[in-house]
Amino acid sequence: MRLKTTHHVVLFLLLALPDFGVFAQRNVADAARLFKRYDPGAAYNRVTEDVLTLSLSVKAKERAQVAVRVCSKEPLPFALATAGADPFHIADLLTGGYGYTAERVTFLRSEDCLSAKEPLRSVTEIWTIPEGASLPAHDEALKSNEAKLVSLGKRPSNRGVRDYRRAIGELIKNLRANPTSKGVVFGYFLKGASPLLQKRLREVTVILKQSGLPPDRYLVRRIAWNDEVSTYPPDSEPTYPSVFVVKVAKEKDSARR
Repeated sequence: MRLKTTHHVVLFLLLALPDFGVFAQRNVADAARLFKRYDPGAAYNRVTEDVLTLSLSVKAKERAQVAVRVCSKEPLPFALATAGADPFHIADLLTGGYGYTAERVTFLRSEDCLSAKEPLRSVTEIWTIPEGASLPAHDEALKSNEAKLVSLGKRPSNRGVRDYRRAIGELIKNLRANPTSKGVVFGYFLKGASPLLQKRLREVTVILKQSGLPPDRYLVRRIAWNDEVSTYPPDSEPTYPSVFVVKVAKEKDSARR
């Protein structure tokens, strides 16, 4: 009797295994997949070409949604603004020319994918997601129409704005009026931040501290320029900061996934 029971169990497993294999393959096929990771960052033109490649090389059913994940320890608004490949540009491309609605493009932040060599640098990833599949692991999430990067200042000058003091005043007013928004001030540099740029960044830091805003509402940072640079005639080092506000439409989904 025991031998007969064992025979039935083995027969059941043999019959079930093919279906199990098909089920496992289906799960793998329906999972989110990493399409591109920009460890050193990427210029606008490179990102534009990659989004075109995504639309041509990935089957439509496998890219029903797209997630732009930033690997960073900083809060999502800051992570989006400091990412080496611009998440806002990627989202604009997808929603502006490739038929995606804003609800089908998601911004994510995760600490599980930090750069091994430079963990403090925000790394951008593009993920393709089939219909019904789960998003890749993340700590925070926003739909692409729930976060927007807005440049302040009206007198642009070599990767900065001459009227940065007026722009900082506008930033302070915006942050006071909108509790979910974040302020970002960058001092872009090509090879090394100029002394004048560093002086102006220190000035900006003092103004923001004197505003009474909590320190977690803004970020002031020197950051390497990762887009195109002219070699002839050569570009000079920037001397003015750039001022931005990251407008967040709602509180972030911060559930761990």
